[in-house]
Amino acid sequence: MITNGAVAFDGGSKGIDFGGLHPHEVMTKAKVLTEMHQPAVVAAVVRVRKTGILERLTQWRLDDGMDNSVGGRPILVHDLAILTGLMILAGEKKPLLITELRELFQHRLSAESRALLELPAPATTFVGHLAEEKRWYNNTYNAFHRIVECMNPYPYDMRFAKTHVAIKHIVDNHDAARASFFKARLDEFTERFLLMSFNEQPRRLRRVDDKMSLSIDQTFIASPTTKVYSRKTLDAQAAEEAIINDQAKLTPGAVDLSNGFYVKSGGIRGDDRPGSVIPFDAKNANRKKSSVVYQRGYALTIAVRVDHEKPGSERFPHLAVAATLAIPNVGASEEAVKVLTSAIKTGLKPGLADTDKEYFANAIHERLHTPAVALGYVPSTDYRKDREYREAAPGGALYVNDGLFCPATPEPMLTATPDYLNNRIDKDTFRARINARLPYRLIQKEKPDARGKVPMMCPALGASPTVVCPIREMMKTAAKKSRPEIEHDDIPAELDRICKQHSVSFEHVEIQKRAQGLVYGTEEWETFHQYARNGIESLNAQIKTGGTSDIQTASRRRTRGIAAASIFSAFLLVQHNLTRIASFLKKEFEDYAQILVRQTAPSLRSRDAHWTNAYTATTPNVVIPIVLPLTEPPLRT
Repeated sequence: MITNGAVAFDGGSKGIDFGGLHPHEVMTKAKVLTEMHQPAVVAAVVRVRKTGILERLTQWRLDDGMDNSVGGRPILVHDLAILTGLMILAGEKKPLLITELRELFQHRLSAESRALLELPAPATTFVGHLAEEKRWYNNTYNAFHRIVECMNPYPYDMRFAKTHVAIKHIVDNHDAARASFFKARLDEFTERFLLMSFNEQPRRLRRVDDKMSLSIDQTFIASPTTKVYSRKTLDAQAAEEAIINDQAKLTPGAVDLSNGFYVKSGGIRGDDRPGSVIPFDAKNANRKKSSVVYQRGYALTIAVRVDHEKPGSERFPHLAVAATLAIPNVGASEEAVKVLTSAIKTGLKPGLADTDKEYFANAIHERLHTPAVALGYVPSTDYRKDREYREAAPGGALYVNDGLFCPATPEPMLTATPDYLNNRIDKDTFRARINARLPYRLIQKEKPDARGKVPMMCPALGASPTVVCPIREMMKTAAKKSRPEIEHDDIPAELDRICKQHSVSFEHVEIQKRAQGLVYGTEEWETFHQYARNGIESLNAQIKTGGTSDIQTASRRRTRGIAAASIFSAFLLVQHNLTRIASFLKKEFEDYAQILVRQTAPSLRSRDAHWTNAYTATTPNVVIPIVLPLTEPPLRT
């Protein structure tokens, strides 16, 4: 009962004066809680059901022996409510916190929405609101973590800090096979939601092109906890702590063991094989500590759809079609292969896969190139300045950058890439040498055979030779046109098979390891590469701090662990996709409206419509009636 600003508990005599605040404001900490519109809730529910993840969660629990159908109290908050609530909060640009979900379920849903999400009606009286608030929070917390448990690769308590002895015990007993299995579930969760958002586009946008070209990059996601343990010092720290019997004298260690050091600047980012015992920070051991800036958290690998046919055009919105979250500096190549595989689920054929220097230019071929090519993608990458990208090939040929070349190719052309990347030549000289080097490429004679062999021949042979060589006789039927001439001084002293035989067989796999979809260094390659990098960097900037999703700020998603971070990242990326689709369609509508306006005849001003205008040479298009007086005017006297 409320009387003059005071609230009586259970009708007792004891009252609390809240001054000018209403009891409802006290319950909500003066936060304005608006009721969600029913259509918005229905749209979120439909999108969650489209993913098919509810059925997968049920199946995963059955596979893990977590059947809750027998015994125990009935579940108050179900999976559908949690996933729908996260979808709504992401759409409102609100923090993805358990308290925000609790407020949504307790205060902001209509009766129809509660029935749709199978949520009971909360108590609305002020009496006992503290217990009611705690009840909704606990049920929401438990419901969210029931979902996390189905996909958590690191199932240990993350509520408290751990000693190094405890950390060593967890690390030594870590089940790598189970972690990989549950990580695959996390990736499937993200894949299903991103695929749903991709399919929310009109078909005309999804099918503008029958190929899916991607731009891939890795971005940093901060962890709610900042302490990170190091494998290099873990054994020594655990041994020191084992001697100390007093718990109060121990220094608290890490809480989350699934985060790690991410090199922000001044160092080298690692790409260690999953399960490797060599820590990545050994690569930065010889660098000055002050020059290397680290961040603590996770690494999010994202693949964005780009237009390889018309770079720079706006034929479709640039959406995140695949993503995966992992520990930094471990398995970067494998994570890239995962997003490449996931993107194929869109139903489009694989196209170009563009990356920065941390991937194709740095990775071991067997870990990235071979799987990517096997999936049907063609790499597109820049090169690193600390490598030559020049190798000897069978038969005396040369692997240079992304192709096979004649051994008599002039030396300045062979070293064009490292010379340019190390600032020994300017861009115009580099471009000129790259274009001049193209005629020296070996010519593919036939397609790969069943054994994976590809016959390649000298560029001075065949019906369409591209160079003139003094040791090769040109066919009489070859077109009469100007061609580069090989100098005698450039011809090797000892001729190998490529200079003596009509063709030499090469392993197709070896050629694919180095091949690019566009010839490196050409204007066509540079146009696409810059456009593709701008596409992924633009997305990174928009989803990070200050953008529409603010995915980087850990205070907006305080639940610990890589599983929770991966779930939150999926919803934020989905909302980013929906925002981009809506913005794209809105722009299309505005452009269409402008066309309609231009097609409509402009309305005349009142002056031009009713009076003759000598200045504009216009006459009125309406007849103005002249009214004559019925009687004669009076005589002037």
